Amino acid sequence: MKLSNLPILYRFAALIVMVLMSGTLQAQSPRGQRQDGQGFGQGPRSGGQRGAGQGRPGQGRAGQGRGQGGGQRGGQASQGGRPRDRVRPRDTQFNERFPLGAELPEDLQVYDVDRELVPVNSIFQSKYTVIVGGCLTCPEFRNSYPEIEAVARDFKDRDVDFYFLYQSLTHPENWGFVQPSSIEDRFAQVDHAKELLQTQIPWLTDPIDNQLKTYFLLTPNSQFVFDQAGKVVHRNSWGHGANLRESLETLVGKPETLTTVEDLNLPRFERHLTPKSEMLVERVSVEGKAVPLRVESGGESNPVSALLSSDFNQSNRYVKLRPEADQQLIETGTGTLYLGFRQDPVLGASWNNLASPPEYKIVAEGATVSPAMGQSTRLEVESDNEPREFLIEVKNWDADKPIAVKIQYFACNKEKGWCKSVQQEFTVWLDEDKSAGMVNGRSHFPGGGRRRN
Repeated sequence: MKLSNLPILYRFAALIVMVLMSGTLQAQSPRGQRQDGQGFGQGPRSGGQRGAGQGRPGQGRAGQGRGQGGGQRGGQASQGGRPRDRVRPRDTQFNERFPLGAELPEDLQVYDVDRELVPVNSIFQSKYTVIVGGCLTCPEFRNSYPEIEAVARDFKDRDVDFYFLYQSLTHPENWGFVQPSSIEDRFAQVDHAKELLQTQIPWLTDPIDNQLKTYFLLTPNSQFVFDQAGKVVHRNSWGHGANLRESLETLVGKPETLTTVEDLNLPRFERHLTPKSEMLVERVSVEGKAVPLRVESGGESNPVSALLSSDFNQSNRYVKLRPEADQQLIETGTGTLYLGFRQDPVLGASWNNLASPPEYKIVAEGATVSPAMGQSTRLEVESDNEPREFLIEVKNWDADKPIAVKIQYFACNKEKGWCKSVQQEFTVWLDEDKSAGMVNGRSHFPGGGRRRN
């Protein structure tokens, strides 16, 4: 029946019902919900894995990603939304570990903005100091840091200092990034993060032994406000712009300005996992949940300027090794060892497939490894930045005796016009590295399970 055929009073009532039904339907429609449980937008992938001469990693076009406005209020718990919008046991444990009024240990150290190693407590110079954890591979940090930047614009002139704290990578291999092997590597990643994320908030850097991240219960994106005496006056296990703004308004009052994320026009980022259809090399993995092992790169690390120059340097650690053990190996010393070799995208090199494929060799005193030598499959493309992965069967590995892993490969940079033979050596211990981060599909949701936020 048409509304025009009803008496005017009935027509008015029918219109009200239609409006109310429309609002109910909108309220029930999830806003910004991920379609695949892992992506951040509908546009093309960002350039996470850098090919030769393709520019720095992660600098693909900004897409129409999920909104980053931080409209959800702090402290709100829900069953949907992002991890930071749900209360989990980890969050409760975090709040219990850092009650209001708590102070940091005097021996806890951090690299300041000048990259001098100083006590953390020396950072607290203003009335209040905000510190938010972050790294290049934490999706939640990438998605929420613009909110923190917006808050900083409004409060930075109110005797409040703001810092991001760069830590070990939360999910190495996201967007192609790999765990650094030295503090210089980590500094190089910080410089890259500044450029990629276009941040104005200055960065502190966790030491390479991950003092702060370990003390902060390995939380990748925790948020603190300290007073000038170094006491905790606000904390959250996730960086949360709305929550932080409310806390600062209580402490110093409302600012005269209200900066939004849209005002800043910062980059947005899309999917961080390479679809199987685009992979040149089939991925391998141990059965069940993989355990990352402690690894150390041989040789001396170069200064940050040399690492970022893209010019060839024989001593650059272009390749990083990710060793992982299956549960049987970590528990008994006999089982399967995963070796994943990846080009460090910040250093600017790629695998050269016109030369001999990468070849590894393992030296293990007292243990039996098979195969002790191996070579990756030759690819038809000229160069690439995909991983070279191997599964090794190990017997009788003594936890007190590390093994040596050597790799020989040809690295190239088409933009700079060089192709060189490189040899590297790593020392691997049968010892879980709890700061190594979790890799999607292996140590994190093994078997390819996807996180649903």
